[in-house]
Amino acid sequence: MSIELTNESSAPVTNKIDIARFDISSMVGHKITLFSDQFAGKPLSSRVVVASGHTISLDRSGGFGLVDNLVNNQRITVRLEYKGEEIAIEGTLKRVDRGGCKIEFDDKVQPLFRRRFPRVFMHRPVNLAAVPILSFSHSRLSRLRWMITDTINLSGGGTLLDFSTNLESSTYLFLNIVFSEISFPSLVMGQVCHCQQVDDGHFRIGVGFISREEQTRHLSHSVISQLPGALTNYDNVKRFLLSKRIVAWMHNNK
Repeated sequence: MSIELTNESSAPVTNKIDIARFDISSMVGHKITLFSDQFAGKPLSSRVVVASGHTISLDRSGGFGLVDNLVNNQRITVRLEYKGEEIAIEGTLKRVDRGGCKIEFDDKVQPLFRRRFPRVFMHRPVNLAAVPILSFSHSRLSRLRWMITDTINLSGGGTLLDFSTNLESSTYLFLNIVFSEISFPSLVMGQVCHCQQVDDGHFRIGVGFISREEQTRHLSHSVISQLPGALTNYDNVKRFLLSKRIVAWMHNNK
């Protein structure tokens, strides 16, 4: 097991990461923002239509047509969301046959923000159920469909799951993560931050846990009043302590 290159601060970071650690092909279809000297101070929105190696091809109709006016061989900065985190990659824009627009990326990626809580790679059994949050009531608890999966990584603030079903971003979940060694709460509530298919029948699902103090930002008071009482055991203090315990447990069990 190992700890990801993350930190407990949400401040901007300066350490760049090798681009080989990123799956560029997963960017196809994703929206990106371009920054260029040609249109200084004017972010241009586009979409990735092809991605291979360190190169992406752009939808030339983006940026109100300005993407199609970008000149050859200029430096470009691309900002996008990758697995729930915002990153920036610099590269060189290339105009190709029939007016195509490609960007050849440099070898390094700049994460723009650190995680608030460090993630530890570990496999732990998880029971989870999707929650119909708009119509949820305590009487529906017994009718929730519970499914079994495993964590890929875990922190006091969230987890990455290996799952057999695609879950839309913003889906709310109840999670029972089996980790009695550190007294992990018997039930936490989370929200899907990102979902990426890695192969047939397998998805990587990033989930952020919702503390008791954060519930009012996500849910109405009427829904909160119907939530299981066990969720009150997970608050901001508990989240911080769990992150410390997970890292300590990892170091003690190498």
